[in-house]
Amino acid sequence: MPFGPSEERELAVLAGARVPSAEETTTEAMAMARANWAEESNGRIEARVFDLAEPQDAASVPTALLTLGLECLHGVGKKATLSVAVRPPAPAWRVLSAAASTGGAYNSVSHGAYGRLAARQSLAALAGCPEGATAGEVEARVGDCIWHGFDADTKWYGQVAWDIGLAALAPDRRRPAVLAATDTD
Repeated sequence: MPFGPSEERELAVLAGARVPSAEETTTEAMAMARANWAEESNGRIEARVFDLAEPQDAASVPTALLTLGLECLHGVGKKATLSVAVRPPAPAWRVLSAAASTGGAYNSVSHGAYGRLAARQSLAALAGCPEGATAGEVEARVGDCIWHGFDADTKWYGQVAWDIGLAALAPDRRRPAVLAATDTD
């Protein structure tokens, strides 16, 4: 499975790092690939987008994740650890596609084209594509983002087989979008 709890964890807190103020601007489309995890099973989804006052670089994303008040990361640094890694866009697509087409613990799945559509909608929303963007526009925008996969052993995550953590930093480096999901049997 392309998702689930990681076997490797390291604390990704950068002492003294500063993240500028942020305003949340979340959209519903980001959670499309995992919507049925929460609707039909025991899943949880946190999908949030932020507009930062100042641009960030790839190295500052771990600290930004910890300062944005994400429920999925509550407890990191106390009893829980966080692992964050820069990834190319392809693993993000695989995770979203698998989540939509294989489902979670007890839900039905979106087979074929419906699963690909839900995954594409989530990927496009994470990348900040406008609604109705063409496939070429989505591909270009996705390629211009800095993608991160993250994993935390917090109480929010089920720590079974259906844990997902994705973050995309938009080309302007001021718009981090985060999608976390978990399901359990």
